[in-house]
Amino acid sequence: MIQDSEHMTSIPKVHFMYAYPLDIQRRKLFKLKDLGYYPSIEEVKATLERWKDIWSNINTDDVLIKILKDLTKRNPTRSLECFVFGGGLNPMSKPLLMPVLNNYREPYSDDEFVEIMIHELLHIFVSTDTQTYWNMIRKAYLDEDVITQNHIIVYAMLQEVCSIIFKKAPIDFSREDLPDGYIRAIKIVREKGYTHLIKEYHELIKL
Repeated sequence: MIQDSEHMTSIPKVHFMYAYPLDIQRRKLFKLKDLGYYPSIEEVKATLERWKDIWSNINTDDVLIKILKDLTKRNPTRSLECFVFGGGLNPMSKPLLMPVLNNYREPYSDDEFVEIMIHELLHIFVSTDTQTYWNMIRKAYLDEDVITQNHIIVYAMLQEVCSIIFKKAPIDFSREDLPDGYIRAIKIVREKGYTHLIKEYHELIKL
């Protein structure tokens, strides 16, 4: 269903929330299986509050969300509660989850946090009423892993957003420890050009 004009003019808000009981369960699992360091509830909540401030600053006057809306030509109908917890799971968009620790049991840097949030929000935006585009992707990239297919437009748009806000390429573009599907998606973005891939997306979605 095409989004109505009233909804398209609304500005989604990201609400950061403590992920209870997920955080409690992960903490118990880490202790039970002796998986190493897991931040205390106080540390998780302190990080949550710091991330709220960082997000508020980077998204002053809703500037970042407006960029995402303009770039994707979409506005999600789902809520944007971001649930923060200690670790043991990767960040994800459905539901919107953000761990304090990365896969190396180290805290994410502030820059990493911001880019991960943009990455996951892009997943949410480009999954909103864009089936024509995704049908093309599944066919055109049939031989690629689904993870790769899902990240081509996300990385293309992430590069555009980072060029606007930070004047540089996304952090992932210089990493060597990403899963193969992500690396392949970045390679496709580099080969085809992010502006071309975004234009292709715009031509296929229903505006």
